Amino acid sequence: LQNHLLVMFHPPILYLGYVGMTVPFAFAVAALITGKVDDGWLHVTRRWTLAAWGFLTFGIALGGWWSYEVLGWSGVWAWDPVENASLLPWITGTAYIHSVMVQERRGLLRVWNISLLIATFSLTILGTFLTRSGVLNSVHAFSESDIGPWLLVAFGVIVAASLVLVFMRGDQLRSAGTVESIYSREGAFLLNNILFAVFAFVVLLGTVFPLVVEALQQRQIVVGEPFFDQLTVPIGITMLFIMAVGPVLPWRRSGRDSLGEKLLVPAIVGLVSLGLAVVVGANGLAPLLAFGLGGFAAGSALAHLGRAIRVQRLNGFVGRSNGGMIVHLGVIMIAVALAASNSYTHSQELSLEVGKTATFSGHTFELIDVVEVKTDRATSVKALVSVDGGKPYAPAITKFTKIGMNVGTPSVRTGLARDV
Repeated sequence: LQNHLLVMFHPPILYLGYVGMTVPFAFAVAALITGKVDDGWLHVTRRWTLAAWGFLTFGIALGGWWSYEVLGWSGVWAWDPVENASLLPWITGTAYIHSVMVQERRGLLRVWNISLLIATFSLTILGTFLTRSGVLNSVHAFSESDIGPWLLVAFGVIVAASLVLVFMRGDQLRSAGTVESIYSREGAFLLNNILFAVFAFVVLLGTVFPLVVEALQQRQIVVGEPFFDQLTVPIGITMLFIMAVGPVLPWRRSGRDSLGEKLLVPAIVGLVSLGLAVVVGANGLAPLLAFGLGGFAAGSALAHLGRAIRVQRLNGFVGRSNGGMIVHLGVIMIAVALAASNSYTHSQELSLEVGKTATFSGHTFELIDVVEVKTDRATSVKALVSVDGGKPYAPAITKFTKIGMNVGTPSVRTGLARDV
């Protein structure tokens, strides 16, 4: 991992996201301490929150790219504990960015928003602990450090003190109104936040449960991809549906009667997307739902942007609501890409001797040679493999002398049409 160019960018950008969350958290705590819990501090910290969330998002994306280029599974995400440590504050931060709009517009969810900021900052401390303490067996983790116990104590103190402050200001934080209809914009935001909370709980449980078992029972267990995929995929699919419906709902009142008219074109886009996915060979319920609902949500976002551009011209691309639709389009692209990746995945173990060939999924693989490379730091065994008679690839298994760990390194070539 340390020999890749992204080592200069991924860690500092990710930690800018971590550190940036200090500012909205500090304002929230100051508001609780002073009793000035009106909405003024929300406006002051809005840009700080978005900037920190942006750095966190960019850092996670770079981490996925780094893993894809370097690590043996040749994928962007493997639910590794250290990966999850950065995902957790991103989930709660994303929930806050959505729910704070309800507070600004309707004065609702005030306790919830303060709690989300506390959770987001606290999870950055927990993520730093998981990464720096050495308690995790991960290729992403740092070596064991004495700072681990101090980070854990800081996490506990921050959570406990913040909850006491929220309890003390409970009467002042209580919202005057309520969500009047689930078919309203605030109802969609509320459901969105419930899903984010469940998502964060699932990731947190799968990440820390092995540590708890090891501490209490002195035995090691592994919570792998099947656990996370089984629970998070339905959440993601439901979120795609909310992304399609939520933007067309009105504030305060029920918008159920006008949904059909506003969602007709996006629904057609979704059905066309689903049909194209079936034609090109996509299979599996979850991927097909992702393709269909992804088209549905994209159609809704584009329709929203189209209406804004007709009225505001180029200003239709800016502003919180319109900018949010552009972000939604990016999220939809990621969701559809993940669905396509899972839908079209084929795997098989091939045994090859030097000079021999094998055929898999319409491609011919030839093992040209096996080369051992030794340095003071590591010993690598590289397999020179030709695909369809082209330039050889060089995947490797590397054993690092100091840590005694074997790390698989894929050989990936990226193109516009495909990656090999």
